[in-house]
Amino acid sequence: MTGPVGRAVQTAMHSDAGRLPEIAEARRRLFADRFRRAEPVITRAIERGELPAETDPVELLKTLAAPIYFRLLVSAEPIEEGTADQAVRITLAAALTQGSAVAVKATEADAGQA
Repeated sequence: MTGPVGRAVQTAMHSDAGRLPEIAEARRRLFADRFRRAEPVITRAIERGELPAETDPVELLKTLAAPIYFRLLVSAEPIEEGTADQAVRITLAAALTQGSAVAVKATEADAGQA
């Protein structure tokens, strides 16, 4: 998704075209699939004690992706290999911080307040 065609698809999915039900559904399915595939990796890290037990895998993934999508969709800054490395370092630091939003699974009450 980092080549010219992939960037065009990403841009369309997150532009006003994303308001079209078909595009919105495609975007939802894309991210649901990415979260579903990555969740076992995070779950195994929790089981090994590398991440706190209360880590929310989906929130961790959102935190990881945020700086990359910010550059792609908002700031138009280049996305380089170092961008991903920095996103990983920041995300892991947040996850390992006790009480961080990444490290705490949302309760139903919390989800209603967001």
